[in-house]
Amino acid sequence: MRPPDALLLAALRAAARRYRLPPLPDGIEAASAAKPETALAFAIEGARCARHHRSPPPAGLQDLFTRSLAALIRASLAADGGDPAFQALVLRARDAEVHEYVRLARQAPGDRRAVRAATDAFAHPGKLRAMAGGPLRDALSRVHELAAASEWAPLAGELRQLAARSDAGEQVPAASGALLDDPALARLHSLDSLLQREAVQRYLTLCGQRGPAAGSDAAAAQGRASARTGEAGEQATVQAFRAIAQLLERGCGEAGGIHVLRGLRTPRGFPGEAGKAKEEWDAAIVRSDGAGGAADILLLAEVKASPAAATPDFSRLHRGLQRLAHASADRCYAFPSADGEVHVAGESLRRLQPDGRALPAHVIYCCSAPAEVQPQLLSAASKAVLLAEPASLAFAGLLEHGASPPDAMLAPVWEALTTSPRLRSALHQDETSRAVREAMLHPDDLLAAVAAQVEDGHPA
Repeated sequence: MRPPDALLLAALRAAARRYRLPPLPDGIEAASAAKPETALAFAIEGARCARHHRSPPPAGLQDLFTRSLAALIRASLAADGGDPAFQALVLRARDAEVHEYVRLARQAPGDRRAVRAATDAFAHPGKLRAMAGGPLRDALSRVHELAAASEWAPLAGELRQLAARSDAGEQVPAASGALLDDPALARLHSLDSLLQREAVQRYLTLCGQRGPAAGSDAAAAQGRASARTGEAGEQATVQAFRAIAQLLERGCGEAGGIHVLRGLRTPRGFPGEAGKAKEEWDAAIVRSDGAGGAADILLLAEVKASPAAATPDFSRLHRGLQRLAHASADRCYAFPSADGEVHVAGESLRRLQPDGRALPAHVIYCCSAPAEVQPQLLSAASKAVLLAEPASLAFAGLLEHGASPPDAMLAPVWEALTTSPRLRSALHQDETSRAVREAMLHPDDLLAAVAAQVEDGHPA
């Protein structure tokens, strides 16, 4: 009988990869005939390979890149079927009022807290109870109500009236004058004024087309739906893993020694840099000897609701594996999980060290969603990064003003692709996406592959 890790690895190699990406075009001519996103993916990968081999890019690759990026920008600006997120970015880049609105909106949560805290200091209802009734108390009460209601212009007006009372010799709280001069209140007032401008309204409309606003009922409903999809994927994976554990025990003659764990968490104080590393793993299959010894990780999985959701997660997962590989080979580590604590052998954790950008064979993504009919070769994140480059925004701004800028205007994006850290993820996007998709399995496919391996070892 084969040991369970060998049987499982054989199944992992044999399992169907329904989420694999199709190949890139086989040359510049074929890429030129493809849609812009595919041509860009081809050009970017060509630039990465040339950089990796320290050789110049193939002739014509830069022209293909700038021509395809120009086509993508034009398509993204289209009134019908365009990209509202990009259109909002272009509007922000070329309109000073929109730019100022976005700047102030980022500060607004802190400014609101500051103004309300300052108002509470002198006009909170609890403080007013000790005051005699009259016009001043009524005015202070209105100040508090206006701050609570985010009515910044009326609030400033009420504070100016309090300042006039003070100038007339009335005993007005000095803090009200300080609030009138507070830059936070001025910024909130300006934000409200900008909100009335046509360009800002257009910007907000475009932002609204990207999806529900954070904190809205629609966003909450979307989040609940995503959570349900994720939970269903995790349940399907755990169910398949439990069946796999039973098959492994049968195929290897190890009754009761193989277990499935959910929500395996890296212990506190674990060696290595936590940083942005993944610290919780959705599902794992472990093997223990049942005599109190440390367990070995046979399979470690991260569950994703869709194939596209895995690529943005790859860096965190990769860093998480690198951290786990910092374990001492002669120690064991107590990992909490939803199924209880498990002591994992350090040597087993060290085997999780990635080889470059490739994941270890026994680390996988699981997805139970249908495979895409036409997988995108240019990831959404890479597309967004390329469109957000200054040269891309300048090119788009000229198009919106009716000009016909040359494609060569986008050459700075090509040059930055292999030199700028901000474009590193885009440069490696094909390599990363293929590593992710190669490690992505439908749980049913893995279960079928394990069953086939067990049957091969136990012919009827």
